[in-house]
Amino acid sequence: STQQKNILSSPQLLQYILETSAYPNEHPQLKELRDSTREKYGYWSLMNVPADEGALMSIMLKLMNAKNTLEIGVFTGYSLLTTALALPDDGKVIAIDPNREAYEVGLPYIQKAGVEHKVEFVEGTALPFLSDLLNNG
Repeated sequence: STQQKNILSSPQLLQYILETSAYPNEHPQLKELRDSTREKYGYWSLMNVPADEGALMSIMLKLMNAKNTLEIGVFTGYSLLTTALALPDDGKVIAIDPNREAYEVGLPYIQKAGVEHKVEFVEGTALPFLSDLLNNG
């Protein structure tokens, strides 16, 4: 079998990148939300986007000049906050999740970051909302 080579095949290199780039450059409210989610949900905090993926997501949103986005599955809102921070001031994220309680864990961090005006939270499942969006705009 041939061994694949890629830059992040080394756990030590990944740790170095996280410690020198992803974590130090993480927005303060994202870090607070990540810590708060870990504290409240323990193992389930793995459902949040990791800091390095959040940074990449932010870059991609900015590169494509995203203005309106849709987030299906919010949990405590780490990627939601990442998206809201990356969007222009008049941007909008429609965030759909049946669990308002988990979303409300992240809401204070969204507010503290000053991006609540970009977020429209829809409590419920995605399919009915998406069907309505497709049929009625």
